[in-house]
Amino acid sequence: MAGTPEEDLLGWLEREEESLGFSEVQDALGDIEKARSLLYDELGYDITEAQFDALSSASYLRYEELPTIGVSYSRLERSWGYQDIYRDITSGRLVSAEDVFSLISTIRGL
Repeated sequence: MAGTPEEDLLGWLEREEESLGFSEVQDALGDIEKARSLLYDELGYDITEAQFDALSSASYLRYEELPTIGVSYSRLERSWGYQDIYRDITSGRLVSAEDVFSLISTIRGL
């Protein structure tokens, strides 16, 4: 999971929420044993500690980090698949994923 782009981690988190339900996944991200149980019971998948950490990190990014830089995240279902949408919270304008993650990298590097 190390080195996995954060956009991909957000996508993985979204897919798990779609499969298992939003509240179930968010509840499970507080405890690795809950997450393991949920994913194994529902999907037959035994999550590793690194994968749990990655999902938790993606959730933190979506709810904690993005709002601090004035960005909201959403995911739209299109006929061809899903599209990740980033918006400036104040203006509502679309922001490119490249700009969002470049800014996050810059802030983290300080």
